[in-house]
Formats: sequence, C-alpha cells, structure tokens
Amino acid sequence: MTQQQAAIEATGLPYRTTSDRPLAVRIGIHTSNFFRTKPLGALGVVLILFCISVALLSPVIQRYDPEQVFSRPNPLYDPELAAQALRDPTVRLLHPPEKFIQGGIIDAQEPSSTHWLGTDKAGRDLYARIVWGARLSLLVGIGAALIAVSSGLILGTISAYFGGLVDLIIQRFTDALLAFPGLILLLLIVQVVDNPNKYWITLALGILGISQVIRIVRSAVLSTRQEQYVLAAQVVGNSDARIMMRHILPNIMAPTIVIFTISIGAYILAEASLAFIGFGDPTAISWGKMVNEGRQLLPAKPLMSLFAGGAITLTVLGFNLAGDALRDVLDPRLRGRGGRAGF
Repeated sequence: MTQQQAAIEATGLPYRTTSDRPLAVRIGIHTSNFFRTKPLGALGVVLILFCISVALLSPVIQRYDPEQVFSRPNPLYDPELAAQALRDPTVRLLHPPEKFIQGGIIDAQEPSSTHWLGTDKAGRDLYARIVWGARLSLLVGIGAALIAVSSGLILGTISAYFGGLVDLIIQRFTDALLAFPGLILLLLIVQVVDNPNKYWITLALGILGISQVIRIVRSAVLSTRQEQYVLAAQVVGNSDARIMMRHILPNIMAPTIVIFTISIGAYILAEASLAFIGFGDPTAISWGKMVNEGRQLLPAKPLMSLFAGGAITLTVLGFNLAGDALRDVLDPRLRGRGGRAGF
C-alpha cells in the first residue's frame, strides 16, 4: 500500500479517483470499461482467450488421438470365398477385391454423437484435429510476430536514432526485403532447407515481416527523438543506450503492441495459406492443410473445409478486432472516438 492510499484510508474518505484505488480494483475497472466501450474489441479478446484455452487444453479436450483412423466393418467380406481364394488364386479374378478384404473400410463420416464434427477422408476425427491444429497456428503466429516485432523494433530504433550511414544501411536492407514479392521470398526461404518444419516456417514468416516493422518503428522514433525530454537527457550527458531504453522505447510501445497483436492474425493466415498449397510442415496438423483436403470432397462433404476454415476465420478475426481496439485505446488521438476506452 502506498503512502497516498494509506492517507486516504486514514481520513475515512472514499476514493476520489480511479488511480487512488488498489491495483486489482483498477484492473477490474479498466477491463469493465474496455468491454463496455469497445464491444468488438472485447469480442476479439474473448476469441483470443478461447483459442489459447483450446490450444493449451488440447491434450485434455481432444477426445481422440488426432491421427487415429476410424473405420467401419466391410459388409462385402466373404470369409468362405476368401478361404477358397487361398486354395485357388484364380478365384480372385472372378470376384470384386472387396470380398477378400477383412479389415474395416475407411470413409468420411457425418457429424454425430461419436464424432462431433465428423471425420475426414482418411477416417480421422475432425474435432480432434481442429483442436490440435490450434497449437500450430498459435505457435507460428506468436513466434513469427515475436521475431518480426523484436527485430524490427531494434533495427528501426537504431536506424532512426543514429541516422546517417547507419540509417542508410538499415533502410537499404529494408528496401531489399520489400522489393521481393512476399510469397516468392517466403517460398524461397522455406525451400532452402531439406525438411521445412514448423520452426523454419515460423522463422521465415518472421523474417518476411521485419521490413514493415522497421518502417513503422522508424517513423515513431523520428517523432519521439525530437521531444524535449529526449533533448534534455542528451544535454545532461546520458548515454545513447540509456536514452533509447529509458526515454524512447517506452514511448513507442503503444504502436508496437498494436503491430504485434495484428501481425499474429496475419501470420496465422499466412501459415494456413502455405499449408493449403502444400508448402507447410508435412508432419504437422494444420488448419490450412485440412481445408485443402476437404476441398477435394467439397461438393459431397462441404463440412470438412467449413470447420477448418471457420477456425482460421475466428482466430484471425479475434486478433484483428483486439488489435484495432488496442490502437484506439493506446493512441491518445483516438481515445475520444466512441467513448472512453477506460485506460
């Protein structure tokens, strides 16, 4: 408890402002105001929390092994005919091969109490695979966003603060990344390795997004470094590293947080697109790969692609809505639009 809070409680007077209240109460008030004034942003936060919960609890809620193959008995199997075929191989030439297969037949089952979302064309439970696929999407989305934002934040800050030759080199590197078409550069990075797994795809997506972050961070730093408190820190002899860490970076964190949130959705969509065209991790369960597999049976069984595509849509929508609301909350020029954001 701070001295100010102790003094307020000693007088017996009620709290005069939100800042006088305890931290837990302030967080509750700000959260309540955010949900009330930013309903779309609140919906995005709910979708994000739901997706994260599904990913973390997937080993518990998946019901089945996502690679388990379900099949039905073969109604055409004839044991007597199969026994005759063992004695006389020419019997197989006179009858369909299904009469000699004793194992089960794999087929795409419709949603039922046994399989809530049905099964795919390989007989695997769709619900279990969609739940497990959330882990890959969040891993790639958050991992690529961390790589792009952290690298872009460092390079953009250094470029704008020092200027001159340093700025020239970093900006030419940025121009080189922007000059290549994004999909071609991404495919080039993925194809360099023999077996591109989810970690290589995450790294490739992160590298691809560095250039955009550098440009945005550089613009923010160019504006911030002209502020009076930065000039005053330079006058009193603070080092460049201290000025960047204590005075510049904290004041550009608002746009950085917004970039990070929105880019997660973009990277999830990019990973699904790569998996859809066959350049994803061949061993991982991906929503994009599931959409592609369901596309082959789209006229007869559209639900296979619909469920996986819906998971991608809701997850990306959640991060986009939350990022847009955070932009309104953290940008002082936008706080007055649509009511107070509560922060």
